Amino acid sequence: MSDRKSILRGIFLGLAIGLSYSNALAFKFSWSELISDTLYVSTYADSLAPTEFPAIQVSDERGYPPTILGVQQTKKWNYIPVDQYIALNEPLATQLSGFLQKYQIGGDQTLVIDNLSVWYDASPTFDAARTLNGYARLVDSSGKTMRDWQWELREKKVRKQKVEDNIGILLNKWMIAQTEALERKPSGELPVSPYRYRRQMVPWFDLVGLRDGYIVIAHLMLDYPADQMSKYIRGSPGIYYRKSSRHESIAIGGKDQQWYFRLNPSWQGRLNTTVRVGFNNFNPDKYDYVDFWNIMLINLGFSASLEYRPVYHRGIFVGAGLYQGINILPTVVKTLETGLMFSMGVVLP
Repeated sequence: MSDRKSILRGIFLGLAIGLSYSNALAFKFSWSELISDTLYVSTYADSLAPTEFPAIQVSDERGYPPTILGVQQTKKWNYIPVDQYIALNEPLATQLSGFLQKYQIGGDQTLVIDNLSVWYDASPTFDAARTLNGYARLVDSSGKTMRDWQWELREKKVRKQKVEDNIGILLNKWMIAQTEALERKPSGELPVSPYRYRRQMVPWFDLVGLRDGYIVIAHLMLDYPADQMSKYIRGSPGIYYRKSSRHESIAIGGKDQQWYFRLNPSWQGRLNTTVRVGFNNFNPDKYDYVDFWNIMLINLGFSASLEYRPVYHRGIFVGAGLYQGINILPTVVKTLETGLMFSMGVVLP
């Protein structure tokens, strides 16, 4: 009798453990479905028929699964923030190989995709767009890098366009551009980048000398390198401080926009526009009374400078140029302020 009870007890215990385990699995599955999502992206490569042309090999070394383009954050049911996987219908290397076969890009070399990041860059006010940053290398049979490409492509979303369609167009642009770059013969103007492709931290400041006092504007930028680009745009809010014999002003943030133009391998130009809102403090020895609205600072800033910043440079860089400020508030100071500007910064590896 005791043996029969032991057997029945074991059966019931096994059923209880099995039910608990199945419930745990069900809960785990439901929870994983809740906290993640997948966005499927179609590209032009999906419709390309495979050919027998022996195109160069493509090696995907991004660190993601072959069909995953990246991860972004979205909101499930419009409220819950979740990770959303951006997925392709085929592996990325297979899709790019389709373009290489179509354009008949052959050889015994290998195209290595080291980095590919698709994200939304809202920092440039006038050029906010979905952005693709990436790095690819053409290596020979011994593994030596023969050529490399640093990519930065942008695609603005049109009205009512789906996010997946916007990303698909951007990815098409990159695959076409990479294929066309392989078709062109190397110009030999730029050497292969000696640095790992990743975001760079670039703190810098502008010092403006005026007839009465000075201005210091400090910036901190964290962006992908743009050494191979002839022109590009960045947005990096700064800290603005103005000191004169009559007043001082401070503003944090602002809509600082920088346009860069590569002039040659050593020099680049920079145009800067800024809208600032901050506060003013007045020297009591100069003013007995000011209207209350003069406490606010509303300022427009424009500058043009030339920077010594060689391609693939790491370390300190310098520049000089002209600054023009327009003071809307306070009204008790000069509306126009013109000065000479000196810049200094550092590119951190």
